[in-house]
Amino acid sequence: MKLRAVLTDLDGTLLEPDGSLCPEAAATLRVLRGRGVAVLPVTSKTASEVCHLLARLDLPGPAGFENGAGTVDRLGATRLNAAALPVASLRIAAAGLRRETSAPLRTLDELSDLDLGSLVGLAGDELVRMRERRATLPLLVDERWDDVLRSSAPPELRVVRGNRFLHLQGRHTKADLVGELLVSAPGEGVVVICGDAPNDLELLRSGDLAVIVPSADGAHPVLREALPDAVIAPAPHGRGWAGALQQLLEESVS
Repeated sequence: MKLRAVLTDLDGTLLEPDGSLCPEAAATLRVLRGRGVAVLPVTSKTASEVCHLLARLDLPGPAGFENGAGTVDRLGATRLNAAALPVASLRIAAAGLRRETSAPLRTLDELSDLDLGSLVGLAGDELVRMRERRATLPLLVDERWDDVLRSSAPPELRVVRGNRFLHLQGRHTKADLVGELLVSAPGEGVVVICGDAPNDLELLRSGDLAVIVPSADGAHPVLREALPDAVIAPAPHGRGWAGALQQLLEESVS
């Protein structure tokens, strides 16, 4: 089995919850790079965050940002998905959902740097990059409100759960970007998709092999139910990501 590309979520999947890269994942990235296997991030992070991470992780790009809102290359050039909606429109929609449902939601804009930093483990320039959103609006709200907010959202909007936030966005998914990203990885071979949260579901369905990376509480039940044939990584977060990919690399040379 030859590997062509790995399309991967970042937070909670390749990266640890605090945004760091564990040694096992770093080593696996080096092996993949040495084998000529493209690693293409597809994340809810902003284009600014992704551009910074491509350089930090020594990945050539391109990558997907904001849950399929668009792609960005290592130099910061972006292409926006036609289904993406501007954040100004999403703010108006969020206010309408709060009035209609009485959900005690707070948008990313309404969180102070202190509150947001304590929640996501970021500070300084990292928080600035996180706030530079173009087409998604993260909402901080308990998961029990997800179905109510989803059913109350206008038809042009999607409400999708990530790790820490519920994301309000246009009708785009991470899977929208797969064809465009794979142009940078020509040739034959297996396309592996790695993710850990419900906002990765469509992406996980779009490749040849799906890898669900668990949290400390195990693989997300939504993904397990929807993808019964997926590989479950052997450990949480980056160590699990690395373990699953190392196994596939061993199979590719056996």
